[in-house]
Amino acid sequence: MNENNIRGGYRIYCLMHFFILFAVLVKAQGLFSPRILHAQLKESTAVQSKVTLLADQVKDQDDLCIWVHPADRGSSTIITSDKEAGRIFVYDLEGQLLQEIPVEKPGNIDIRQGVKLHGKPIDLVAVNNRHGDFSLVVFQVDPKTRKLARIDTGISTGPNYGGCLFHSRKSGKLYFICTSKPGMIQQYELTVSGKNRVKGEMVRQWKIGKSEGAVADNARGLLYIGEEEKGVWMLGAEPDSPTPGELVVRVGENGITGDIEGLALMQQEPGKSTLIVSDQGTSRFLLFECNKDHKYLGNFKIEGAKNTDGIEFMSGRFGPQFPAGLFGCHTDTDRCAILLSSWKDIAEHLKQSVGSNDINSK
Repeated sequence: MNENNIRGGYRIYCLMHFFILFAVLVKAQGLFSPRILHAQLKESTAVQSKVTLLADQVKDQDDLCIWVHPADRGSSTIITSDKEAGRIFVYDLEGQLLQEIPVEKPGNIDIRQGVKLHGKPIDLVAVNNRHGDFSLVVFQVDPKTRKLARIDTGISTGPNYGGCLFHSRKSGKLYFICTSKPGMIQQYELTVSGKNRVKGEMVRQWKIGKSEGAVADNARGLLYIGEEEKGVWMLGAEPDSPTPGELVVRVGENGITGDIEGLALMQQEPGKSTLIVSDQGTSRFLLFECNKDHKYLGNFKIEGAKNTDGIEFMSGRFGPQFPAGLFGCHTDTDRCAILLSSWKDIAEHLKQSVGSNDINSK
């Protein structure tokens, strides 16, 4: 063997030992572990919000819903609930305050438009009230003024913490599902009382763990409820559906640490939906395909959004800042603003960072 071959063999020997030593160090330090890679992904997917909703009286806005203007989506409004200020706030899409209404301790707020409760379609907003003996508060939206008027008769509930509305395609009936800290879930049917006022009657209840966030898929007749330390339950939203349903998203999987907070749905096309989940423990928003397996699609962060509670999504064009839908979320910083982001920006970030082609930015 000549001298050149000996030198070449020695170089190969040294390189092999270098890579073995490097691999040992990598394993010891966890440099390429899923946990570290996940952290890198989280940092790379932050999206800048477009509008901040923060009225002077705000103390802790932790949930919102979106009222869509019937003729001009650019004139739509964001309705937020603030349990510490004891207020409901109504904003335009530029962040200007249009109205504030006193409610003792409002929790989760939701909306259904075009509901026929007394012969003609109206737009209803409902929020659980955590004050005193617990109740539901219901408002009607005036499309001309974009303001709310209270129309409930005083609807008492069991201990409530959050919840959502469900408008049945099967029967046309409207329901509010109350979640709670003790984990008792109660479903109330909302009907018209005298003088076009709204009353409520409990139609079923069941028990899970501590829960707040919930969202209903009207088209599919399904209900998703976030049990904070366990995951997301899916079950039928009709009052005769079996309970508690199936745990389709689990804490401990896909990097979810808990607690599970806000839930929202993307209705991409008929029969196809995507579930958005706020994981407060990591300040991330995770997306799951609403099918048999609830396939994980990816995650994103909003710049400045920390320990997020309520979230909301609405598709369609809402003016130049939101050309393909808007995403709103609470942030647990300072006085807890609501941040509005362009879904087009989020979808483009998802495509670049996680290679997801399942999220449409149009």
